Amino acid sequence: MNSILFPRREWEPAPAPDEGLIGEVVSSLGCSPGLGILLARRGGKRWRGLLDPGFPQFHSPFGLSGITTAISRMREAIARGERVFIHGDFDVDGLTGAAVLYRGLVPLFPKETIKVEVGDRRHGHGLSPEFVLRVIDEGFDLVVTVDCGISNVDEVAALREAGIDTIITDHHVPPAQLPPAVAVIDPQLPDDSYPNRNLAGVGVAYKFLSALYQQLKKPIPYQLLDLVGLGTIADLVPLSDDGEVENRALVREAFNLIARGEGSSLGLRVLMERLSLNPKKLTASDIGYIIAPKLNAANRAGDPKVAFLLLTTRVKERAEYLSEVLLDYNRDREVAQTDLIAQAQEEMAKAGVDPRQDGIIVLSGKYWNKGIIGLAASNLADRYRVPAVIISEGDRISRGSCRSVAGFDMVACLRENSDILVRYGGHKMAAGFTVKNELLPLLTERLLACAARERGKAAPIKEQYDAEIRADEIDMRFYTNIRSLSPFGPGNPAPLFLLRDCRFSDLSLVGGQRQHLKGTVSQDGRSIPFIAFRMGRHIDKFEQGSGAGLIFRPGFDDWRGTVQVEAVDLVED
Repeated sequence: MNSILFPRREWEPAPAPDEGLIGEVVSSLGCSPGLGILLARRGGKRWRGLLDPGFPQFHSPFGLSGITTAISRMREAIARGERVFIHGDFDVDGLTGAAVLYRGLVPLFPKETIKVEVGDRRHGHGLSPEFVLRVIDEGFDLVVTVDCGISNVDEVAALREAGIDTIITDHHVPPAQLPPAVAVIDPQLPDDSYPNRNLAGVGVAYKFLSALYQQLKKPIPYQLLDLVGLGTIADLVPLSDDGEVENRALVREAFNLIARGEGSSLGLRVLMERLSLNPKKLTASDIGYIIAPKLNAANRAGDPKVAFLLLTTRVKERAEYLSEVLLDYNRDREVAQTDLIAQAQEEMAKAGVDPRQDGIIVLSGKYWNKGIIGLAASNLADRYRVPAVIISEGDRISRGSCRSVAGFDMVACLRENSDILVRYGGHKMAAGFTVKNELLPLLTERLLACAARERGKAAPIKEQYDAEIRADEIDMRFYTNIRSLSPFGPGNPAPLFLLRDCRFSDLSLVGGQRQHLKGTVSQDGRSIPFIAFRMGRHIDKFEQGSGAGLIFRPGFDDWRGTVQVEAVDLVED
C-alpha cells in the first residue's frame, strides 16, 4: 500500500507467524487476533516472556570479561581508602552511569575520597588531556570511566605513567588497540561472552557495581535501577528478545521502582513532579521526549554537572532548586533552537533553496550554537523529509551535525568525503564532522552531489505494520495488553496496526505552533479519538481521506481518560 502523506513510502504486513501459535496466544489470553499475531511473531514460542521480562532475565555480571580483575582492583582501593575519580560521559547514559557508580561506591569509602567529573562538549567525548592533568595534580589513585574510555589510549597511558590505574567501563565498539587500563569491561570486546552485547553504558556500570557488592557479601543496591532504566532508554539501546531482553527487564524494574516511589533518585522524582509526570504511568516516551532532553539541556548549556547533582542529591530543597536551574537551561535551549531554525529557514529563503528538489539541506552560519545544531538538523529533516546538515563555522574549523531520513546513509556519505574532513563519525541516521573552513564550499558541493545521486537511484522505502485490526477491537483491554509489552524502543518498537476504510472528522490543529493534528477516526460506526504529531500540514489529506487506511499506534489520552490512537500514516486502501 502506498503512503498518501510521504512520497516513496510503501507499507506491507510483517511476515505472518504460524497460525497454530496465533491460536495458542489468543486462546490463552482471550485477546484479539491482532494482538495474537503481534505476540506470536515477536515472541515465537517464548511469547509469554514478552509480557513479563523480570529478574530471571538478568544475566550474571561475572560473564563480562575483565570484571574479576576490576573488582579485585576496586577491593584494593576500598581496603586502602584510596582516592577514586569517576569520569562519566556528558550524555544521559554517562550521567546516570556516573550517578550509579557514585551512589554505589560512596558507602564503601572514607568520606570525600570519591570525586566525579562528567564530560564537556568543549572537550568532546571521553577523557581529555585536561582531565588527565587534573587527576595527576589532585593526587588520585584510581580512575573509573563510565560510558567512555575505550578509545582513550594516550590518556590512559599518561595516567599509567603517573602511577594511576584506570578501570574502563564502556559499551562502545573498541578500537584495534585497547588502552593500557588495569581492567576493561565492555560487552563489545571481541572475546567477551556476555549474552547482552548491547548493554547501555549505565548498564555496564551497574553490572560492575552489582558484581562488586556480591563479592563483598553486601545486598545489591537494586534501588539504583531507576537510574539504569533512565540511561538505558535515553541511549536507545535495543530492547529486543534474546540477549537484549535484559535491557527490557532493567527498564521494567526501573518503572516498577519509580511507580512505587522506591527509586534511588530523589532528584528524578522532583523533576518528574515539576514536569507533571505521573510516576505510576511513566513510559519510555516520557523519558525519551520529556525527561532526557531536560537533563541534556545542562550539557548543551555547558554545565552538565547540574544534571548529575540533581540525580544524586538527597536533599529535597536542593533537588527543587536544581530542577529549576535545569528547566531554565531547557527554556534557554528552546529559545536558541527556535532562533537557529528561523535563521536556517531565512538562509534557505535568501538562497532560493528547495530542499525537496535538492534532496538535502546543507546550511552553515558563523558561530551557530554547537550545542543545538543537531536539534536544528533533526527538526529540519523531520519537517522537509530530507537529510539535513547544519554547520557551525568557527574561526578556522567548522563543526557539522547531520540528521538523515530512511533510505539515506548519512555516515556513508561522509565516509566518501573523508579526504576533506578533519574527522567524522556516527551512523546512518545521525552523524557529525569537523572540517577546515576553506574546504566548506567543496564539502557542500559534494554533499549536494551525493544527495542527487542517491535520489536518482532511490527505491521505495518499505515499511511494515504488525497486524490489521478492526475499530471495535480498540478498547481499554486492548490498550492494556499492548502496554504490557512495554517498554518500547529499538528492537522492541511500539506496535503499528492498520485500520481500513476510515472516516475522519472533528479535525483541528493543536500545539504551540499548530503543528499537530487531532480529530476522530471512524470505521463501521465505531469512533476513536486520534492525534497526529507534527502532521498539521497534512490536514487537507485527512479531510480528503475518506476510505483511506490508517497506520497507527495505540495510545491513551490521560486528560480524557480514554483510549486514543496515534496516527503514523495514511495509506491508499
